[in-house]
Amino acid sequence: MSQQANTSVCPTCQGKKVIDGVCETSGEWQGNDTDDGQVCTPDQTCPTCNGSGVVED
Repeated sequence: MSQQANTSVCPTCQGKKVIDGVCETSGEWQGNDTDDGQVCTPDQTCPTCNGSGVVED
């Protein structure tokens, strides 16, 4: 009998394979180097599923 791996959609990235970056603006960050005052985090490969979009059950 063949064995199938039971997989489900990754709960962290919802199957998107990446976690979207976020940009934030705050009046307290007046001294940063960006022109528009935004501080952004880059998109990242999901650490839970390692970019596959699914996790093994």
